[in-house]
Amino acid sequence: MPTDLILICHGQTVQREGDQVFGWWADMPLSLLGRQQALLIGECLKNNFDIQAIYTSPLKRTQETADIVRDIVKVVPATEHALRELDSGQLSQLSYEEAQAQYPEAVNEGQRIPGGESYDEMHQRVAWVVNRLVQQSPDQQIVCITHGGPIVAYLRAFMGYAPQDKNKPRFLCRVASLHHIQLTPDGDRTIVSLNDIAHLSGLPSS
Repeated sequence: MPTDLILICHGQTVQREGDQVFGWWADMPLSLLGRQQALLIGECLKNNFDIQAIYTSPLKRTQETADIVRDIVKVVPATEHALRELDSGQLSQLSYEEAQAQYPEAVNEGQRIPGGESYDEMHQRVAWVVNRLVQQSPDQQIVCITHGGPIVAYLRAFMGYAPQDKNKPRFLCRVASLHHIQLTPDGDRTIVSLNDIAHLSGLPSS
């Protein structure tokens, strides 16, 4: 039997993702819509899976999403610090234009952010922690509630792309989206779905 890995992006925050393009590290709570999205995530998991474990980033928006899901699926989340978003350091309070003007290498080439980390470093830690969680969960259905950056980084690693690859694919990762992957101990890997937001039907778009 495979391990079912469900990667979930947290719900919408009070400051919508992208308003401060490099504010990823800011510890923002969920908005009212984000909490509604988390409820629907929980119902989707309850109705379609038999979840044995939930792991979450330490940031507030993922913790709040996980707490709402916990109350529905009755699984207590465990915090995994390596699931956190890219540490954007000194860029955290900058707009995209300000960040690009002041730190073009970090913005355009993924180099280390002053006071933070590089995209390569995030890619490596996310691949490491998710692979570890999968290996310790044979034949289980597990959830990682995290952020857009780590989800995209893991999907690229899953497909065999290194952070430096110029031709690495782009992935859409909407807030409150589900990404379902199956992995077997002998190396078989299946992408079941990506960027699934069907469970959000009836809610305003975010």
